[in-house]
Amino acid sequence: MENIIDRIYVGSDADVAESKRRGYSRLTCAKDGPDGHRAMLGYTTLGAPKGEDYLFASRGHWGAMNCIDHQDADFIPTEMILKALKWAKKEYDAGHTILFHCNHGHSRGPTTALMFLRAIGEMPHGFNKSVKVFRTLYSEYDPQSGMEQKAHILWKELEHLFKD
Repeated sequence: MENIIDRIYVGSDADVAESKRRGYSRLTCAKDGPDGHRAMLGYTTLGAPKGEDYLFASRGHWGAMNCIDHQDADFIPTEMILKALKWAKKEYDAGHTILFHCNHGHSRGPTTALMFLRAIGEMPHGFNKSVKVFRTLYSEYDPQSGMEQKAHILWKELEHLFKD
């Protein structure tokens, strides 16, 4: 678990227990795993149940994305990412420390954290420069092409996500 900026951490499933012990909010950027979307909602089918929690669900200070690490950005719903980022912003504005994590801490969690940093004004640069900066903060960053493409596609929009 690496501290990226004040109150923002990035890590993997292995860091969940420590984040709970410390009382952090956590955004699970994965469908599966011990703290994933499936675990939160308790479904055993391949697909999540349709409804308001289909793409993103939250319970208290825990948010979970129905996100698979696909090679194609079209399989990563924009609406899911925006819901997760808005939830994280609410937690952050309330003064909570947040762990952004996925199963291995290489792709979905770090990329979502990178997009969050963009949305709150901490990554004002273009996409490529921001990725280089982020890698100096989190050396484990190794995104799948789908997550990287999705972040790149949303980069301009994210700059204005939380501005009135």
